Amino acid sequence: MSLSERIDYKFGENRYYSSNHWIYEKCFLTDPKMIGIVYFKEFDYAIYLNPNDKRGYRSIIRLIKNDDMNSTLNRFYSSFERIGLSLTMSLVTDAYYQIVPIVQSVVAGNNAHSFDQETNLIELGNADEPNFLHGHVFGRGNPKRNYIGNVPLEGPFPGSNFDLKGELANEKKIPWKFEDMVQVVQKSKEEIDQLKNIYENFGLRIFTENLSFEIYLIRHGETDWNIEKKLQGHTDIPLNQNGLLQSEKLKEKLNGINFSKIISSDLQRAHSTAQRIDNSNQLIEKSILLREKSFGQWEGKSIEELHSYLKQTFDLDQFTKEEYLSFKWNEDIESYSDVYRRIYQVIRSLIISHSSDLNNPVLFSTHGGVLRTILYHFDYQQGFRWKVSNCALIKLQVCVDGQISIKQLDGIQLIKDEHVLSSF
Repeated sequence: MSLSERIDYKFGENRYYSSNHWIYEKCFLTDPKMIGIVYFKEFDYAIYLNPNDKRGYRSIIRLIKNDDMNSTLNRFYSSFERIGLSLTMSLVTDAYYQIVPIVQSVVAGNNAHSFDQETNLIELGNADEPNFLHGHVFGRGNPKRNYIGNVPLEGPFPGSNFDLKGELANEKKIPWKFEDMVQVVQKSKEEIDQLKNIYENFGLRIFTENLSFEIYLIRHGETDWNIEKKLQGHTDIPLNQNGLLQSEKLKEKLNGINFSKIISSDLQRAHSTAQRIDNSNQLIEKSILLREKSFGQWEGKSIEELHSYLKQTFDLDQFTKEEYLSFKWNEDIESYSDVYRRIYQVIRSLIISHSSDLNNPVLFSTHGGVLRTILYHFDYQQGFRWKVSNCALIKLQVCVDGQISIKQLDGIQLIKDEHVLSSF
């Protein structure tokens, strides 16, 4: 019988945790305690020093999802998620063995669990701490010796294990000095870098330094449906003559930029735009993930009709960012959050594959809804909407730890809602 079929347990509820709970802290390589980010299949893992306890140069390895940490808590974990954690912990354990004579590792799974003797139910995750997929690695040896720089190992002598849950566990913790943390992080990174090639053979992609590259996102040139102010979505409408001219002008604007890769939506209006911009006659990759936002049964209808319907039915100006990004007025409509998830799939695949060619940017030829998805994700303001012209441009800086920032806008305005019919 699998765990999911058993009835003798329950998960804690994520509503327990305030927005500033430590469990929601994003894991980026700019954080001084961070050692590395690891990608395995579609899963991400962080390696960092336990910020509250320096004994044994104690590190934590954790499944993460920086855009939605809540989704990693209080649930079942797949075999692939556990395999990714095991491989990452093996990497860290191996690195520690280059530093200390003994390594202790623990796959904690859930630190917070309890048993109700009246109901015979096990609770995984509670109001103080959630169940989340993670493990710990400790260096062991002579606790008085400095195995890294002038930082003593601390912790119990060989023959005793670290006590993670005992009554005195918290009292035994030793806080970090910042300069000690810096030394241990740097040494850990160096040892992990020496092992990268071995562990990448097992499917890991490992980053200890926060390198970055640029992505240019462009909206396609004009179509007849743009002129007629119709919702296009996934409907495959070609460029008109003016759209072809706009694409040529955009090519001039981008002249001198050597794109290492061009990826286009598979819809012809975006692909035709990319073909006119390409100076090197390289193969343009097509991706369904860069398609326009789907408008379902609304496709082909006028933007003004949609604008009027939304105004009468919803008070969008009062929506929070989360409400706006997840908003669907019909079941067959994609929300901005839906679109962002598929865009990020493409970006994440580039982080994994493109990091060997960081000097040259990547071009995405895509759609207005995709550009607005990026804009609302990073800069949502109640009552204002992003207006995106044909052949508009966004330049992003993408770091290998997943941090993304907007560096340049062209052909884009943030204006009051009533002046933008094409917000959706």
